[in-house]
Amino acid sequence: MIKGLVFVFFLALLIVSAWPCLQRARAQDIRFDINSCVKIALKNNLKILKKRLEEQAKDYSSKAAFKQMLPSFGTDYSYTGRRDAATIVIFGRSITIYGHDEYKWNLNVKQPLFYGGLLWNKYKEARIDLDLARLALFQARNEIVKETKTAFYEVLRSRKLLDEAKAQLRRLKAQYETVQAFYSAALRPKTDLLQSSVQLNQGRLALLKARHQLELSKNRLNLVMRRSLEAPLNIEERVSLTEVKHSLKELYSIALKNRPEVNEARLAVERAGKEIKIAKSEFFPRVDLTASYSKDGVTPDVSNNPYGDHENAEVFLNATWNLFSWGKSRDRVVAAQKKMEAARVELQDVSDHVRLEVKNAYLLYEDAREGVRVAKSALKSAKEDYELNASRYKNQLASNTDVLDAQSRLTKARSDFISAVAAELTAIANIEYATGGEIKKCTK
Repeated sequence: MIKGLVFVFFLALLIVSAWPCLQRARAQDIRFDINSCVKIALKNNLKILKKRLEEQAKDYSSKAAFKQMLPSFGTDYSYTGRRDAATIVIFGRSITIYGHDEYKWNLNVKQPLFYGGLLWNKYKEARIDLDLARLALFQARNEIVKETKTAFYEVLRSRKLLDEAKAQLRRLKAQYETVQAFYSAALRPKTDLLQSSVQLNQGRLALLKARHQLELSKNRLNLVMRRSLEAPLNIEERVSLTEVKHSLKELYSIALKNRPEVNEARLAVERAGKEIKIAKSEFFPRVDLTASYSKDGVTPDVSNNPYGDHENAEVFLNATWNLFSWGKSRDRVVAAQKKMEAARVELQDVSDHVRLEVKNAYLLYEDAREGVRVAKSALKSAKEDYELNASRYKNQLASNTDVLDAQSRLTKARSDFISAVAAELTAIANIEYATGGEIKKCTK
């Protein structure tokens, strides 16, 4: 039995010690596509959390502003202690109107009736502030989506460049072995062998740099998703190129409709209009309706009053009107009107800049598409060039320099093609950001 317990103990210890390794292996098997990366980034990003909390704060502020228009209920309770009883003299006779102790309890209801539009416009202003907070949240999400996609495409580019660096090293090794065989047979000079050795070492160095660049790009993507920088990150490498189906004019319309900055500027104009109405409300009287119920007594529970009315109810209609304040109200109205004019200018400026961003993003996308086409054609030629020179060298019809130069051209052509594809994917992400969201695309 003791041996069995010892066996179970060591088995449990083995499982516990191996569990972190199993977890790391499981994490390494998980592949992230671009949609899952965006989802994680939006969930974990602190800027998104901050904007969401600010939106909730504005929501409660708007609710409070609305409740300013509703009736308010209040109560008060007081005690007055006197050294002497309160008396009056009528026809030479002293009459007590209240004793030494006096207790009062009041219950009142106050309903604002007319404030010149002040309360209503303050509520509408608070609702606009809530809409602005929602747009700020949308803008933060838009930025995070763009940043995540850009980081994802950089990881994809670095991954493909690493694969190309490995392929380059295999080609250089094969060429070095061919040159070494020819040199051993005294068919090629030692300079060919030295050239191949230099290129082979440079290929090893390029592989190290490619690995380092891949780790840097993974760190960036992990940071955007707020994961540990040491967390394993395997991405889905199968990404299909898509084509934007909108014209530049259509993209302008989408951007001016969806971009949060433009909508924020529109709401700023609307908010300025509410501020003008709030300022003009000072020209009008403020009317309140108050209903009150009170009880007086000589005991703490105000249940008895031998000197007068025990309870009473009243209704008040109160109006206040500030007729002269040295032009302060007029100045506030003019100030609000100037803010309106400034908001309209800001709206036009923001709209112009958004159009510029859309056009720049579209032109970069067009350049990237053309770059992919040219790079694809150059890669096809470079492959044929390398294969031809490698074959001619084996048949003693080309020099080692010809082969190495062709290999360099092939590596550059593949690297250019990889970078061109990544640039087109990034350009589409920039168009989506510039237009404020997803756009119509089709797979090529």
